[in-house]
Amino acid sequence: MQKHDQVKQGLINSARRMFARFGFEKTTMNEIAMEARKGKSSLYYYFSSKEEVFQAVVEYEAEILKNKLFAAITSIDDASEQLRAYVVERFQSIKDLGNLYNALRNDLLNHLDFIKHVRQRYDEMELQKLCEILETGNRQNIFEIHDIPTAAETVLMTIKAVELPLLLDYEADVFEDRLNSLLDIFFNGLKKR
Repeated sequence: MQKHDQVKQGLINSARRMFARFGFEKTTMNEIAMEARKGKSSLYYYFSSKEEVFQAVVEYEAEILKNKLFAAITSIDDASEQLRAYVVERFQSIKDLGNLYNALRNDLLNHLDFIKHVRQRYDEMELQKLCEILETGNRQNIFEIHDIPTAAETVLMTIKAVELPLLLDYEADVFEDRLNSLLDIFFNGLKKR
């Protein structure tokens, strides 16, 4: 990584900490520069506004999450285990990526034009990956899904519906138990077989 890129990445990392600590609205460019131990002019050399810094932070965290999700399922052949690993990794990672989570969930940030595009790109990436997993499950004769795109959307909606309650009430041992219970219901349903 060249010095220019290292400095920019250092600013993004400092901004991540500040936005995570104080939120978008309460964080100032001056605080980000101070956290990075750079002059405010250095920050403005790389970014024209706080919104641009936040965009860089959110896109960086989205890339981290995407890489973690792909890594979590790469070495798994069984589609049901891939889906389980995907969901578990998504929940575990997203709690650590607070800026991305806030951008994806927080309607107060809608005034930032890029948020809508980040949400859309991220949803498209997730839907594509979920479709691939579900198609693999069909080929492996693990799943019997007739409309894979609709099933992928349903899986994603279910994940999004439960992520806030799970993450708000986060305690490591309780979180894991609740997530496993959710996944068992998701995979096996409630009906007696």
